[in-house]
This record gives sequence, C-alpha cells and structure tokens, in this order.
Amino acid sequence: MAALLSGFIASYLIGAFYSLWVNPEIRFWKEAYRQKMEWSEKLSDNGQAKLVFIGGSSTAFQIDAEMLMAAGLPTVNMGMHAGMGTRANAAFGLSAVKPGDTVIWAFEKGRMASYPEITDLGYQALLSTGLLFGSGLEKLPLGRISWLEAFKSLRPGLAHTASMIAKLVSGGNLYRYQAHLIRKGGSITTDERRPVSRAELIQLHPDHGTLEWMAAMCAALSLQKSPSAYLLPQEYYHISDKKTGMEQNRQFLEELSHTVNILNDPMLGVQTDEKSFADTVSHLTEKARLERTRGLFSLLKPFAKTEK
Repeated sequence: MAALLSGFIASYLIGAFYSLWVNPEIRFWKEAYRQKMEWSEKLSDNGQAKLVFIGGSSTAFQIDAEMLMAAGLPTVNMGMHAGMGTRANAAFGLSAVKPGDTVIWAFEKGRMASYPEITDLGYQALLSTGLLFGSGLEKLPLGRISWLEAFKSLRPGLAHTASMIAKLVSGGNLYRYQAHLIRKGGSITTDERRPVSRAELIQLHPDHGTLEWMAAMCAALSLQKSPSAYLLPQEYYHISDKKTGMEQNRQFLEELSHTVNILNDPMLGVQTDEKSFADTVSHLTEKARLERTRGLFSLLKPFAKTEK
C-alpha cells in the first residue's frame, strides 16, 4: 500500500512539474504575460494612464498596442487564451490595471454567452505565473477559488500526452505559437495559415451570471476612476451572412449595453474577408490586425488622457 501511495504521489508531482514548467503551451502564455506586464509597467512608471484590452486570443490577435501608442493612446494588449476561461482571462488583464486606466473588455461573444469559468488550462496558467496568489484587482474576477479543482488541473491528460509524443516523433513545433511573434504591447501574430470556418448564425444572449460578474467588476473599476467599455471582437462571416450576422450582433450588444458601456464599432464584429484571418475564425493576420486597429482610432480617442 505504501509503495502504491508513493507511486501515486510521485506521478502527481511529475505531472504537476510538467504542467507548470515544461508544457510548451503554458510556457508560451507565461512568456506572453511577462512581456505584456513589462510593457504595462513601463507605461505606468512613466505616469501614463493607459487602455487595457482584456479578453481571449481574439483580443491578442486583433489589437495592436504599439500602433495605438504611436497614435497617442498608451495601450497594453492583455489578451490571453480563451481556453483558460473568462475568469482567468479577466484576472490576467486586471492585474495590469492601475487607478485611472481604462479597461476595454473584448471577450468573445460565445464566452459572454456562457457562465464565467476557470478551466484546467486557466488554473495551470494562474499557478505557473503565481497570479492565483495575487492580492490586487485580479482577485475580483477569480472570486472563490476551488483549490481542489486547481490541484486536479495539474495533470497533462492522455490526449495531451499523446499529442506531445506525436509532435516529438514528427519533429514539428511543440506549440503552434512562438514567443518571437509576440509584438510590443502584447499583441500576438502567427505565420500559420489554415482554412477557417465561418461564424455560425446563432442568436446568442449574454449569460445572466456573466452579466452580474461583469457588473461587479465595472463597479469596482469605477470606484478607482477606471472607466470600462466592451468591444466585440471580429469573426469571419461569409459575405452572404453579413446582414444577418450584423443584426444578431447588434441585438447581442443591445442586451449587453444594460450592464456595460458599448464601443459602437460600425463593423459589429463582422469581417467578410477570409484572407484577413490566419488560422482561426477570430485570429487576424498581422496586416489585418493593423487595419483593424487603425479603424478603432476614432472610437478610442475619447478615452485618451495625458496623465492620471
């Protein structure tokens, strides 16, 4: 029995070590977070009030902070992996927010239509960066932590293990995104090009629990003189679906507007140029990211502040 227990403990510790320090996916996002925070802290140290974009990877691939900075809008792109869950994404983003900063929420529509969560990947990322033990604004979106779920998450799983073995055998990249493609300010790009599926024409509605969760965060930000607003990320829609997609998104934003201010992007999250997307329905190419960011100048200019 003692040998069995020792074996179990040893296997768990090996899995935990791999999950926190070896897993290529975690290592990439940990490095991305480090670079984002380094940029953010430089802005704050210079006394600059900044825009903080918070969301999943669609945020990371769609907003160019360096371009906004050049246009007089100090910005950090805190977009992380949507698969970590919105609670984790919000915690990473809010850890960069100082009093007087402006928060631009940019969670994917599907995430806003689901109850806020922390996935296994989210727990792994929060633990590997130490943010799970933070004491700042990041505590607000995390709420009450399930330490049992956190410890259970530190297992790579059979599917992940098989995938890593296959990549090692084939000699391919162990993770599809590479650290050298993290841009100044926190945006991310990729050289990969894959066929992208079109956005589904389904009328989604903001989840009631998510609305309450977001309202609490917006209220807390307001107390420290940090305004906030929501920007709908772009997705690929076939040209024949454009009108319906824009109307569905308009209705979604109308429901959301009762909880958070909305940035009235005339594109309403609809992009019909398939060549603007790199490898998923919401990951823009580098060129498209710059075009997307340029198109937001007029919406974001009212948030410009010369100092805190």
